[in-house]
Amino acid sequence: MNIINRIYLKQYLPGIFVWNVKHLSQCLPKVYGSEEVHRTHMLNGVRVAAAQSLGAQLSACTIMFQAGSRLERDNQLGASHFVRAMSGCSGHAYSLVGKARVLQQRGCYLTCSSDRQTLAFTLRCPFPHFHDLKYFLVDTATRCCFHEWEVSDIKPFIKDNLLRMSSEQRALDLVQKAFWAGPLHQSIFCDEARVDSMSSANLKDFVTNFTPSNCIVTSCGIPFEDTLKLAEGLHLQCVHDVCCEQEHMFSFPRGGYEWHDLGSGSDTCVAAALLGCGTQDLCCLMKHSILAATWDVLFAHLREGALDRIVRDQTPLGCQTDELYPTYKPFSISYMETGVFGVLAKSHSSNANKVANTAAQLLANMDKLSVEHIDYGKKRLKLNLSINEENCINISESLGLQMASKVHIDGPLNAYYVIDSIPNEEVLQLAKDIVSRKSDMAFAVVGDVDAVSHEDLYDNLR
Repeated sequence: MNIINRIYLKQYLPGIFVWNVKHLSQCLPKVYGSEEVHRTHMLNGVRVAAAQSLGAQLSACTIMFQAGSRLERDNQLGASHFVRAMSGCSGHAYSLVGKARVLQQRGCYLTCSSDRQTLAFTLRCPFPHFHDLKYFLVDTATRCCFHEWEVSDIKPFIKDNLLRMSSEQRALDLVQKAFWAGPLHQSIFCDEARVDSMSSANLKDFVTNFTPSNCIVTSCGIPFEDTLKLAEGLHLQCVHDVCCEQEHMFSFPRGGYEWHDLGSGSDTCVAAALLGCGTQDLCCLMKHSILAATWDVLFAHLREGALDRIVRDQTPLGCQTDELYPTYKPFSISYMETGVFGVLAKSHSSNANKVANTAAQLLANMDKLSVEHIDYGKKRLKLNLSINEENCINISESLGLQMASKVHIDGPLNAYYVIDSIPNEEVLQLAKDIVSRKSDMAFAVVGDVDAVSHEDLYDNLR
């Protein structure tokens, strides 16, 4: 009698229910996430990787291009935002209505995400449906038509995206714009003044960056052979142009200031950033992640102190938090060769100036951590990595980023070994190195900009 029959009989024989559950628990895997990762490089430059999933009922496949907003030229600024929004539009093989209807009937999702470095198309579906729906993924990622009428129809949606963007998301985007001088200065969102001027020709010109050398195909829960066949079926043209050389142009910190006014009395977000690290140095990247996780643990005490309005001075950063309902969140954003590290604060406009100055002081005094705090940060980072392994889309896209950065972290266990091998003293030294560059700190304010004093923020750096 197989397992399916036993499951069927439990509805009629309650007496065997306990034995049945016990038997099933022995058949399920003990570890979840990716068990084994297969990698290869094709002759045309496309990189392929597939993670064998344990215990997951859903699978995901990603086609990623190293062609984010940093590759946009003057006439293409905002093109990556349009490509992201038009991921469900008509391609050469399937129409918008046809793809939407079939995906909805199968209970599957086809998404597109992008940043300044990459642009990724991901299909999430049960594995039995993958062989039928993979053509939708290929059609969306490499064969989008960008018809002029579809571009015109999507412009109100783009403007609505800009209007409904959360203040936190806008602040994170603006602080990078304020920090960088160079290609990384370019936003992942289209400026509202440029929406109406975007044309089909500009988008088609931008997607010429989708070359084999910039393409990565990854999957989670899909056999490596099937992933390789999908990569072999991609028809990408290798176009040598000036835009391809822009990827190798470096960006430099400039310590700028950006703001977006939402009106008087609105909740205000303040982001402060310093120079971080790139993704090519795995050890340094992990140190920044440990430092951000340590801050996350400490900021939990700050949030508690704000809710009950108790002044807490136990924090090692030496900042009292008697503001009403502020939130502080650390962030570490890394690209190929560099990145940013900072803190995002949000509060009511009445306390915005005080919270903004507290955020700047936190970032300028984060070298006052101890070894015990770093231990807590390592534990928090391990927990975050374990939670990330529950989502097949996160695993697939993370694997693509690893292939792009030429690093190998096949699962959380390998990441644990790297984290444990880093001495706490090196993380503390990294914090001191970051603080030593506080003169390059950049700020972004979103909300009631009149409530935040520009001069007071830079006084904290002296």
